[in-house]
Amino acid sequence: MTTSFYNGISGLKSFQNGIDVWGNNIANINTPSFKQTLPEFEDIFSQALSYQPITSDIGLGSCFDANAMDLSEGSIINTDNTFDLALDNKGWFGVKYGNETYYTRNGSFTKDKNGFLVNDKGAYLIVANANNLKPSNDGYIINTSVNTDNLIKTGTFSPISLPDNVTLPAVATTKIDIKANLDNTQKLIYPKPANKDLYFSALYDKNGNALNMVDNQSFAYTLGENITYKNSLFQKEICINDDKKDGKDLIYDFSVNGKEIKADIPDGSTKEEIINILTNKLTQAGIQYETTPNSIIIESPNNLIIKSNNDLVKNAAGFKFTYKDKPQNPYEFNTMQSLADNLQNALDTLYPDVSTSIENGQIIINNPDNTIYSQFLPTDNTNEAFLNNLEPLSHTITPGISAKSLEFSANVKSFGGYIYESDGSKDDISFEFAKKEIVNNNTIWQANINITKDNKTISTQSVDFTFNKDGVLLSPKSVKLTNPPVTINTDLTSFTGTHEKVSYSFTQNGVSKGYLKSYTIDQIGNIFANFSNEKSIKLATIPVYHFINEQGLENIGDSLFKQTSNSNKAILYENNGEYIPGANIHSHALESSNVNFAKAMTELIINQKAFSAAAKTVTTSDQMIQKAINMIR
Repeated sequence: MTTSFYNGISGLKSFQNGIDVWGNNIANINTPSFKQTLPEFEDIFSQALSYQPITSDIGLGSCFDANAMDLSEGSIINTDNTFDLALDNKGWFGVKYGNETYYTRNGSFTKDKNGFLVNDKGAYLIVANANNLKPSNDGYIINTSVNTDNLIKTGTFSPISLPDNVTLPAVATTKIDIKANLDNTQKLIYPKPANKDLYFSALYDKNGNALNMVDNQSFAYTLGENITYKNSLFQKEICINDDKKDGKDLIYDFSVNGKEIKADIPDGSTKEEIINILTNKLTQAGIQYETTPNSIIIESPNNLIIKSNNDLVKNAAGFKFTYKDKPQNPYEFNTMQSLADNLQNALDTLYPDVSTSIENGQIIINNPDNTIYSQFLPTDNTNEAFLNNLEPLSHTITPGISAKSLEFSANVKSFGGYIYESDGSKDDISFEFAKKEIVNNNTIWQANINITKDNKTISTQSVDFTFNKDGVLLSPKSVKLTNPPVTINTDLTSFTGTHEKVSYSFTQNGVSKGYLKSYTIDQIGNIFANFSNEKSIKLATIPVYHFINEQGLENIGDSLFKQTSNSNKAILYENNGEYIPGANIHSHALESSNVNFAKAMTELIINQKAFSAAAKTVTTSDQMIQKAINMIR
């Protein structure tokens, strides 16, 4: 009889605890990140009545065993506060309260009067602090020399203050990284005039088609009348007529390649006699020639220069010019300038008042006083596209006329960016890459690097970049400028249109002075200060802690938990030495309570009904005891 009395009382105690637990869950249904507890009950060791033939007992009631935490995640709700944080997976924030460290999933943080991130109870959020905020006369500045790549490994675990008056000091640019493809195409879409220093092997004709000049390609250039280039020979025909007897001898006075030919022809000589006298002179001088019944044809396999002191022989000159990557004499050329110089030397032999120049990718012959007879003729190894571009010079040039070749085009790529000086001011930097030369299947691009400030040139530097036949950069991989001292790291290619193309990118490490605009927190917990100069600097990383046994944490209230020997120490996940958060951190968000209102109300009603039933057990036992006492009386 007394057993039933005590059974009822134990039930009252147990169900009262259950009502308390579910009531607490319901009370915290709007508490951010609140984790509901689930009451657990057990029966008390029972009193055996007998053991044979079967075991039976009458029971000794129940008792409240424990509260189990339900650590399932609540839903994530958005807020307007940057420092409201929600964990999207398992994990805990660390907070400092007094001298103790606690753990919570309640990410409702704000800045206190000193700028520290705290929860509503004043507990400080623990971060891996870069400690790169330094006091200054008018607030705080960023120490940009601090490495913030892996703060979990290198930072100080401490609270962090995020003041409002922060500036990012200007930093001079010391390093530039550029990435680009210099399209080594055979057809230019937008041709640009070639400059005088580019090699013909890298140039294009007026229509933008590659010339493809190679070593030993040549052409013949003739000046004067009756001079040709045939069968690999320059030929100058001197017409001979019978001399009419007039009482005067004929005087032939001319030179062939500097060798003087002088002949006094008797008055009235026939053309056969004249030819015989002149050929004897040519033979003695070692000059190659042929004859016809009416002429002498002077020949030379190389250059031929005939200069006369009278009208019996006309001045004439012929030159064979050869393209060479490395010219060794005045008859070899590689660039527009060297070709213009060769033409000038040739013209000087007969027309010393004529000059050559280069303008807008064209070679120009300026003729002030003379009538010039000139021709550009093919040899046995001539680049026809190249010769076609010179064709407008292959005419009679009358006095006062400037003859111009067709435009030679260049493959030019221009890029740009800017760098910072130590005071934060900007300098413009430009890169003009011009395809300069093709030699031994390698392509050389010439880069003119110019730094300007307010449209005034500060420094200029020219650098040649060499690429192999596959368009891969061989050298240099970097360029050092001296004014200002900047290292340019290059990631360049020279692919043609049939290859993958690389778009241009330019990055540099300098910054102008910036003023704090906002703070942001990314998904792995990095806290950034964002400045007016569009730079973002990492200040800290919020660590996400984990436990081997989360159920072993001690709940001390206010959504704070304390580690115990049962939970073991807080740990940080890592892989191959790299920190892994194990959960995404959402800024402008909070995790809601995981209490299910319908389930909580149902459990509350069940416990209330069970409490009422246990109370009935007690009153019934009390009545039975009273009746027993009355029977004795």
